Amino acid sequence: MRRALLFSFVFWSAGAAAQIPVLHVSPLSLTFVLGGRSPAVPQQVRIRNLGSGALNWTARPAAPWMRVSPQAGSGPALLAVEIDHSGLAPGRHESRIAIDAGDADDSPVSVTVTVEVASGPAENPPAHPAGQAAPAAGRPATAQPATKPDASAPGSAEASALPVPDTASGRLRISRQTLPPATRNLPYAQAIPIAGGTPPYSVRLVEGRLPAGLVLAQGSIAGTARVQGYYPFGVAVTDQSTPPLTIAQPLAIRVIILQADTALVVSPPAISLRLPGRTRSGRAPLAIASGRQRLEWSAGADVQWLLVAPASGVSPATIEIIALADRLSPGTHLGTVTVTMEGAPNSPASIPVQVTVPR
Repeated sequence: MRRALLFSFVFWSAGAAAQIPVLHVSPLSLTFVLGGRSPAVPQQVRIRNLGSGALNWTARPAAPWMRVSPQAGSGPALLAVEIDHSGLAPGRHESRIAIDAGDADDSPVSVTVTVEVASGPAENPPAHPAGQAAPAAGRPATAQPATKPDASAPGSAEASALPVPDTASGRLRISRQTLPPATRNLPYAQAIPIAGGTPPYSVRLVEGRLPAGLVLAQGSIAGTARVQGYYPFGVAVTDQSTPPLTIAQPLAIRVIILQADTALVVSPPAISLRLPGRTRSGRAPLAIASGRQRLEWSAGADVQWLLVAPASGVSPATIEIIALADRLSPGTHLGTVTVTMEGAPNSPASIPVQVTVPR
């Protein structure tokens, strides 16, 4: 009887231990390019459970100009991210959405949100405080810094107290928040993307941890990652200015498992469209593949008259490239669609798109 009870207890314990949810979020970055006061088109973030057991999560935007819906749930979900740029000055603004699934593996995850607000006359110019002169005619007001410290985001006291990177030319800054992914059991080497300031730089880890097998030395992360997962961390960079300037910024590395025959393949490699008229949009298919291994991908265009539908998914897939005729003047126009597949060879892939609009 005791043996039966012991066997049952061991069996139940093993089954219970196997219930480990794994948080997976895609894409890890969103970019909104806005002009005028027209509302921004919402974008989506996908939440999935790559493990077992219950995945309970929350999503919290770090900036007041972001709205996320829903902000909590259980299991897989699609989050709608909306931008209210009515109070944003022209220029680049950057913040993040923190997605936390408690004790789940690969939790929490940070999604970077970048908003580019085009300069131009505002419909309702903001009032200027007493004693402060308004900008000269034809000169836009100075944009706010691209990144602001977030009191609600987790971080060390050192990282919170340090200045925020300035994206102005020549200023000390780190140009991205997610490094290229590492492949498990393969050598990895990636320099921290530092720009501006006065080199040489001193770089140190101030928050979180690196994947097992990787080390930070002489401004680069190198080694051989041994454990799959998503690893957020923070670094501080000090330059040789007089006095020295120090900035801190969150970063992240994803460690993936990649099969030998995996590579990003897009077809066709280039697209040419001739629109039937100035009021009819053009469409062209684009196939995305990665060999036998199914990988997540994201796609976007560098011009506002090109749309990609859908903008993310899992390979293999076929998407539509849509040229919006009502946003184009007669003539020939060039744009680029970029497809990104984390960790896969040939990624990112750039597809030139040529569109001809009849007169």
